[in-house]
Amino acid sequence: MKKALKIIGIILLVLLVVIAIAWFGFLKPAPPPISTEDREALELMPLPAKLKLGTGVFILDNTLAHEFSGLSTPRLERAVDRFYKKLSNQAGLEAGKGTNKTLILECGGSEKPYPALGDDEFYSISVSPKKIVVKAAGETGILYALESLLQLTRQEEGAWVIPSLSMNDQPRYAWRGLMIDACRHWVPKEVILRNLEAMGSLKMNVFHWHLTEDQGFRVESKLFPKLSALGSNGDYYTQEDIREVLQYAADRGIRVIPEFDIPGHTAAWFVGHPELASGPGPYQLDTGLMETRPVMDPTREEVYVFLDRFLGEMAGLFPDEYMHIGGDEVVPTQWNANPDIQEYMKEHGLEDSHALQAHFNIRLQKIVSGHGKIMMGWDEILHPDLPREGIAVQTWRDHASLWEAARLGNKAVLSAGYYLDHKQTASFHYNVDPTVISGAVDIDIDSSNWKGWDCILSVADMTMDGALYLFGEGENLRGILNFMGSAMGFIEVSYEEDHLSFAAQSSVGELKFEIEIEGDSISGSAKLSVFNLTLKGHRSGGSDMEEGIPLPEFKKIEALTPQQENNLLGGEACMWTEMADGLTIESRIWPRAAVIAEKLWSPKVLTDDVADMYRRLMVLDKHLEKLGLMHLSYRNILLADMVSESYFEPLKGLAELLQEDKMFARMAIYQPQFYTTTPLNRMVDVARPESYVAYRFGQDVDLWIESDNAAARERLITMLESWSANHEKLAPAFENNERLLEVLPHSEHLSQLAQAALVALSDPADLSGKEDELAELYTEASKSFGATNLPITQHVQKLVQSATKK
Repeated sequence: MKKALKIIGIILLVLLVVIAIAWFGFLKPAPPPISTEDREALELMPLPAKLKLGTGVFILDNTLAHEFSGLSTPRLERAVDRFYKKLSNQAGLEAGKGTNKTLILECGGSEKPYPALGDDEFYSISVSPKKIVVKAAGETGILYALESLLQLTRQEEGAWVIPSLSMNDQPRYAWRGLMIDACRHWVPKEVILRNLEAMGSLKMNVFHWHLTEDQGFRVESKLFPKLSALGSNGDYYTQEDIREVLQYAADRGIRVIPEFDIPGHTAAWFVGHPELASGPGPYQLDTGLMETRPVMDPTREEVYVFLDRFLGEMAGLFPDEYMHIGGDEVVPTQWNANPDIQEYMKEHGLEDSHALQAHFNIRLQKIVSGHGKIMMGWDEILHPDLPREGIAVQTWRDHASLWEAARLGNKAVLSAGYYLDHKQTASFHYNVDPTVISGAVDIDIDSSNWKGWDCILSVADMTMDGALYLFGEGENLRGILNFMGSAMGFIEVSYEEDHLSFAAQSSVGELKFEIEIEGDSISGSAKLSVFNLTLKGHRSGGSDMEEGIPLPEFKKIEALTPQQENNLLGGEACMWTEMADGLTIESRIWPRAAVIAEKLWSPKVLTDDVADMYRRLMVLDKHLEKLGLMHLSYRNILLADMVSESYFEPLKGLAELLQEDKMFARMAIYQPQFYTTTPLNRMVDVARPESYVAYRFGQDVDLWIESDNAAARERLITMLESWSANHEKLAPAFENNERLLEVLPHSEHLSQLAQAALVALSDPADLSGKEDELAELYTEASKSFGATNLPITQHVQKLVQSATKK
């Protein structure tokens, strides 16, 4: 007996050793590249690939000087000069005049006239109390390191310091871009330069310049001067302007990709050259946004001769290897109405307009390639007849086209989900990832025969909300697990009596479930390697239920192979200017573009904490203004034009809480319609896409509800007292002021909401019996007025409801 127990003990000991080896060897999750403690102490954006804080600080003072080890170039010297200037402005120093060479810059590689795709962007920083050592594989790494040092600079006990640390950094993706449409509304060169400065500070390395459109031709051509002379209303970039922008961008590690949108979006081309069009002229600039949709004639040889000469001229002006030809939203009305084009299509066996556009793009790609460039276009250009190696695709419609391009062998860039002009929140953009298609699964969905359960999956003290769905029956039974925004399908299912067994592949291994179904409830366990998980849930919907939660939309798609995933170059934030001009555009780009920059730079494992993202984003918001951006100060210009000085502050207080409505909702407020000549000077232009004042208020509401935090309560009271009195101060300004009158309800609702919240915090019993009145207030305050929203409404409702229950 003793011998048997000893053997069992040895076996158990061996098993424990094996489990320990497995856990510490390959099952235990790798530690994050930045610890939680270190991350909470950082205000960096984007987060670096790896960082560890040390002890002590490096004190910045007027003695600071630098020393190059290895490569030293004029571009690097200019970068250091900018670093000293920014540091001086930030810390009140006279940096750059010292002799204490404690900033060591070790740069490898060789001098290059312009950055290019594939450049090594790696750099490291080592900071000790005695010196700062920066090492980089090339010029760009030094540029990025200096920007990181500026963001790491902080004030501590009266001194400006950089914390001791070791940091290795490199991007997740090589293509991290921003597209600016300079055509719908003119964007002056000075605005372009300010945005390039911001891009450089966030390690964004591609400026995609949309230069031709129905509303304007914005680049000078020496060969065809009528293009800009007649197609721009005088607002265009000279070739000297282009060269200045190119040099400015290169000094910040940024490539410039020009876009000449063809064969559609081309009305501005035809004002000076109607012979290129598929229909008879004359033509004029489209100021009504998509009122006319003329297209080039892809059947006439002289069109290709013209394009060859023009694109050749532009290829000599823009040094990057990529050239964007647009290719989106081609409306075939003119093609269908032109008998010569229809006859041409019959002769060449072209079945439809998509085939005709592919025919055009094949010719175009040869022209672009002949000038030493790689052709790039929007996802509509995807076609089996186009070459894979010589064409890159930028997807704007959905992730599926991104993956389709990558699967076909094209290099691909994501913009779907990164459209800044849609006025989505920063968190929305932060949750968009090139490698994740939300709701994508790889099984067949039978929407006529399904059951769903809302579930909680638990392991140790961690829980995850999600859902389980089953489709079909018998041999066709299959399912989907949907947890933490990630859906995975499974087909190996056994369902006998009330027992359900299945296995699903996750990113960390195979999950094996054993589940009991009893009425509308389910419970069971799952096995992941040596870990045991529990699952509990209740019925939520199904084809056999008259009432219930509807089936979510799942897209069936196969995962990319590692080789196909390598075709994903990265992504681009896009800022179209139908609803923004040279004054307001920066407020629509920044700071939200920064979260896209982080998504494309930082390791994926570091870009899932939305609360931490917002914490750092609101610091960055102010930092960007110090760089010269006008994304905050533009508001003062518009407000000063609306009201006299006595009403400026209360109107600004209201404006800081408003958010522009999403997508193109603002189009409805213009009568009879919106034109590109319509002034952008209303409250909807003052309102930003996201109110960070409202966000901070919501954070304090949550903190007070969760923990009765006294400091949060005091901050709430201070804000609410100010808002409750705001409408009384502002009310006279609404008289005979049509630009303000459209947001009058917001002003009234703000004070009413604030007054209700103050009562809830001081004496919630006074709100008893007023539930219907409050419900009506929440409903009205949630509505859009003047194409703007008042986002504090939901936070006040949450506060009041919680206070009255305490």
